[in-house]
Amino acid sequence: MQPAASARGAQRPSAPARSGGAARDPDPTSEATAEAAAQPQPDIAETIADEIARRAELLMVAQRGKADAREFEIDRMRTEFDLREQERAEFLREWNVTRDLSMEQLKHDDEIVKKWIALI
Repeated sequence: MQPAASARGAQRPSAPARSGGAARDPDPTSEATAEAAAQPQPDIAETIADEIARRAELLMVAQRGKADAREFEIDRMRTEFDLREQERAEFLREWNVTRDLSMEQLKHDDEIVKKWIALI
């Protein structure tokens, strides 16, 4: 039983209690630094990589916005062009109809003139 007794003797005595009356609050700055030291420090390479990834995403979003604005402008220009071409085509159809009617009228007038000449 001696080994057990020697193991007990090797134990450290507990820390002495503070004397002096009321219990004191520990220093708040030392507590904050202890908390900060206890938290795992982020890896600088990870932090830099995360920041680069975040900035790359922001740049991509900005470029996508610019591309969307350009596409919108191109679509607007296409729509305006299509409307103008439709209007132009309608004017040309109307002009062709008017020209055809005037040609028919001239033919009719020529026939009338020929009949008047035949009467004389």
